[in-house]
Amino acid sequence: MMEFDAFISYSSRDKTAADAACAVLESTGVRCWIAPRDIRPGVEYGTAIIDAIERCRVMVLIFSSSANESRQIHREIERVVSKGIPIVPVRIEDVVPTKSMEYFLGAIHWLDALTPPLERHLQRLAETVKAISQVDAAAQARTDNLAPLDKLAAAVGAKAAHVVDRDQAKVGARFEKKLTRARWVLGAAAIAAGIFLVAGGVWIYQTRVPAPANAPAAQASQPEQRQPQQLVPEAVPFIRDRDRAAIRSEYLPAPEHKALAISFNRMGFISGQQDDETAKRAALANCTKATEASGSKNPCEIYAVGNNVVFTGGNPPMPPAPWLIRNPSIERPFASKDVPLASDSQRASFEKLYPPAAKPKAFALAPDGNGFYYFNVASAEEAIRKALEACGHRAGVACMIVAIDDLFVVPVPLKMKATGFFFAGSNVAIAPELRDSLTRRLGNATNAWNAIAVGANGRPGLVLNAADEDAAIEGALTDCGRQDRNCRVIALGPFSVEPLPAPKPVGQNP
Repeated sequence: MMEFDAFISYSSRDKTAADAACAVLESTGVRCWIAPRDIRPGVEYGTAIIDAIERCRVMVLIFSSSANESRQIHREIERVVSKGIPIVPVRIEDVVPTKSMEYFLGAIHWLDALTPPLERHLQRLAETVKAISQVDAAAQARTDNLAPLDKLAAAVGAKAAHVVDRDQAKVGARFEKKLTRARWVLGAAAIAAGIFLVAGGVWIYQTRVPAPANAPAAQASQPEQRQPQQLVPEAVPFIRDRDRAAIRSEYLPAPEHKALAISFNRMGFISGQQDDETAKRAALANCTKATEASGSKNPCEIYAVGNNVVFTGGNPPMPPAPWLIRNPSIERPFASKDVPLASDSQRASFEKLYPPAAKPKAFALAPDGNGFYYFNVASAEEAIRKALEACGHRAGVACMIVAIDDLFVVPVPLKMKATGFFFAGSNVAIAPELRDSLTRRLGNATNAWNAIAVGANGRPGLVLNAADEDAAIEGALTDCGRQDRNCRVIALGPFSVEPLPAPKPVGQNP
């Protein structure tokens, strides 16, 4: 008997998304295996991966640009395919699979999770994985003595065979000479058909099959039945890590009627009430009391009733995970006067508040130069999360961590003026056909003195991991000069830049 249902495959850069997926799946009863949590001490990493794949019902692939280029993930997918295990890819970035990835995943339905909040998509993932697991478990229980391909037919049944898409059947025929590949493709198609039988016709994937042209108009216009979003403590924004832990250990198992309310920095909940309305009023009162005790006057809102999320505010915009990969070689002491993008008045405010704040602390920067920071919390990781949430909530866009404790942790330009966050994919100075390639190269680069220069024809010069700011500028200009003319530096580290203003001559009036 298998010990768990889902093997979660992900790049280390997507750990936050993978952990959230694991939390949602396990909160719905799906047993997950995820590294490094489930690797026993003393067991070799590769051995643990192979053993886990042998004992799973389905692979959940967190697909991103990092996963797309990962050799380790490619090996895991090959192993899963060879075992005939279905794959559910969850796309968290809008990237095109490499040819080798497309070879294995091209015939599979994708679950797109590109638009926030992520939790909504993860609920759909949980439904999908549970349905696949149920079909697989039923098939195994009824047909343990059948040959591998016969098991699939017996598990799904003749009725399901009529639902299998013709394109998937063609894919199965294409690989029929390779037994394991045929088993996997047919298995994925048949189980996908079985999902609709088990789940009673519930929509499983975000990309839906269009209704037939001759379908009745009334049926085509049926309103979508929205599924309740289940409460995932690790996804509740703004509150402390210990509050999230309390939700998991105390609130989730508590009896009905119950409600959970949150403010910008605290939460409150109640359970065992006579009805939902009474629970909501009590939860708001408890949240307000905790918030005011912290010295804040932020209002509270109901986040969940029972174990279902009812909060309509959504989560704040956050940058892709990982939020920060530290590189000691580029770190230097924090100085408010050097905070990029900020005005003199903003820097004066930072100087009064951030340096004296208690550690651990983190400083998040918005594209408009506003800074948000959290301090005196349980860990640097919690400070980072809360600073990014506060900044994203106020700015309406994802922010960037620029300082931890008393150190700048990203390259901060001093020889050039920062003008914004740099995004190669949308920078008009770069030739359109070269932006994707440059984005991939930067996405695989470390947090270091990286620089980009561009010439008159939009051909970029790139230097990665330079020794310092001067070397980054010189290296980018040199590389650009090999392929273009009139080169200028447009990016240093994570910032877009331009030349510093020329100093005023001595004695000139302002």
